[in-house]
Amino acid sequence: MPDNGSRRLLVVANRTESTPQLMEEVKHRARDGWQIALLVPPERHPDDAHDWSPEEASRLVGRAAGDRPVTLVDCGEDAAATIGALAERGECDAILLSTPREHHAHWHRHSLPRRIQDLGIPVTVIPPDDSSASEAHGFPNTWMVGSQVGPSS
Repeated sequence: MPDNGSRRLLVVANRTESTPQLMEEVKHRARDGWQIALLVPPERHPDDAHDWSPEEASRLVGRAAGDRPVTLVDCGEDAAATIGALAERGECDAILLSTPREHHAHWHRHSLPRRIQDLGIPVTVIPPDDSSASEAHGFPNTWMVGSQVGPSS
């Protein structure tokens, strides 16, 4: 990647218990000058109250990015196929993945891990936390109302 070029991060995310870690990673990438694009794959059950809307996700990711613009990417009929096409067209320089495990099978069905590796695009996976002790799928109540995420220890 050229030093003078912009760095484009594709964030592929659903609300999971690891969302605070996702937001911390977005915050660090934005501080380092990355442009952020967001794709929110649909859940199998559209009425699932545990997921977030693309608009809500965009607002929260934008807040984590220091209120920098976040481009919302339409996932189309097949989110995994869309991710592959974006990568192959060179529209992202890195991918940050934070989705429930059931979404990962779609990546393998489309051979995305191999295709993305062949393109040399780094992928960071933030796995969901299975802990039942977290609040509201990983969103602390204080963060949801606008408090800042504290520094990592």
